[in-house]
Amino acid sequence: MNDEKMIGAAGRVSVAVMGSRILGLVRDQVFVFCFGGSRLLDAFVMAFRIPNLLRDLFAEGALSSAFVTVFARKKAVEGDEAAWRLGRRIMTLQCAALTVIVLLGVLFAPVIVDLIAHGWRTDPDKMELTITLTRILFPFILVVAFAALAMGMLNACGRFGLPASASSFFNLGSILVGVGLALHFDPQFGSRAMICMAVGTLAGGALQWLVQVPALRNLGYRYRPEWNLRDPAVREVLALMGPAVVGVSAVQVNVVVNSIFASELQDGAVTWLVLAFRLIQLPIGLFGVAISTAALPSLAVDAVLQDRQVFQARVEQALRLNAALCIPAACGLAILSVPLVAVLFEHGRFDQTGTMGTAWVLCGYAVGLIGYASVKILAPAFYALNRSWVPMWVSLASIVTTITLNWFFVRRLHTGPAGLALATSFTALFSAAILVSALTHALDAISRKTWTALGKILIATGAMCAVLGLSQWACQVLGVGHHFWANMGRLLVGIAGGGVAYLYVAKKLALEEILHAEGLLVKKLGLGGMPS
Repeated sequence: MNDEKMIGAAGRVSVAVMGSRILGLVRDQVFVFCFGGSRLLDAFVMAFRIPNLLRDLFAEGALSSAFVTVFARKKAVEGDEAAWRLGRRIMTLQCAALTVIVLLGVLFAPVIVDLIAHGWRTDPDKMELTITLTRILFPFILVVAFAALAMGMLNACGRFGLPASASSFFNLGSILVGVGLALHFDPQFGSRAMICMAVGTLAGGALQWLVQVPALRNLGYRYRPEWNLRDPAVREVLALMGPAVVGVSAVQVNVVVNSIFASELQDGAVTWLVLAFRLIQLPIGLFGVAISTAALPSLAVDAVLQDRQVFQARVEQALRLNAALCIPAACGLAILSVPLVAVLFEHGRFDQTGTMGTAWVLCGYAVGLIGYASVKILAPAFYALNRSWVPMWVSLASIVTTITLNWFFVRRLHTGPAGLALATSFTALFSAAILVSALTHALDAISRKTWTALGKILIATGAMCAVLGLSQWACQVLGVGHHFWANMGRLLVGIAGGGVAYLYVAKKLALEEILHAEGLLVKKLGLGGMPS
């Protein structure tokens, strides 16, 4: 896959992911409108923490990265039937293992909740609701794991758009089923309504899987139970997945750690963390995940062919594209955090206290955006090289670092939820730096082209920040209020002015990644380019 094709594939994934993330924001808006930053929503967020963590461990993170690497290689070397056979065997194994995990999760829900929400022991009603929601949500991991496996097979076959948009159906199903049940059983949106929302979340997960089944069948995949642990390819997936369980999932583990510390803080703190992280996940999904998804199958083939020069060039190109998008996005999210959160969430039962709390947390997370997204690219590169132990050890170190920094920020500096987000950001930057260092040791030093591009990105981002800061200062001087339309105006003026400034300076500096992306967009849409 050449540079233009990778950018094109990443673009298709980005469009699909954007639709999913927008629906995810709508889903969050529905939750905060109906429940506010309340103890009820805190209970749902905490109950969803462990199933969400397991999703990264056994589905969309570790299994997907390990499986796609082996599946793509199998397809390239032995053909379609051998690859489909591997898919059937992994799905059968996955179903058996996760069924046991779900049963254990339902049985031991009280113990799990007591461990991750120990700060709520003084509120028995909140603890009891969290336990009930946890039992309802645990089967989510089973259906979303099937969805992730389907996504991996479709990606390895060059199909990126539908799998990336499948999570849109999850969000849509969650909203329609959850709200529909809540309006019928508890229109006042109390505890029973929250239980209905949990059932809706489970239904959405099933829909995310089922919408991909027809595409797989069209490609020739037919599932039937097939069990063979002696298959070398199955063993290779499991061998890669072991370290990948730790390597890919560090961010989610760190988010769980944050939630544990946040349970010691005021009501709403857990909700602020998840809302802010939702906003950070938008650029992570649009850029880091999209680029990684498009590049991983080709990286696996490059590794098989032992073409290290092409492999390194592809990884560096992915990192440059990632930096060109994530660095300005992080600065924009931080500077525009208050109007952004107010426009999106300050409705219904969600008040200004929740807005300011979420905005400060968003600033903390934005510091590490480039780190989060880079890890999504770097970790799969090591799996393609059969060096999955590298991200594993880096992730173990990151978890220890997060716990240490959380303890320091919350219990010593008393920084509150924003300190938890900042600790996670420092950890993500640390992890990305170590992975880059390890990759340069495994291959060659980072090229001058990449360092030059990084310098251009920082200069263009500086220009963007100056425009953003000036626009927000002007709104303050002009006495623009803080109602919905005023915040919307601040947001639109900032995004338009900052975006134009960044693109203008990037083009003047001949930043290759921006020029390629613009050229591809112009080609697809038949438009004229932006004046230089």
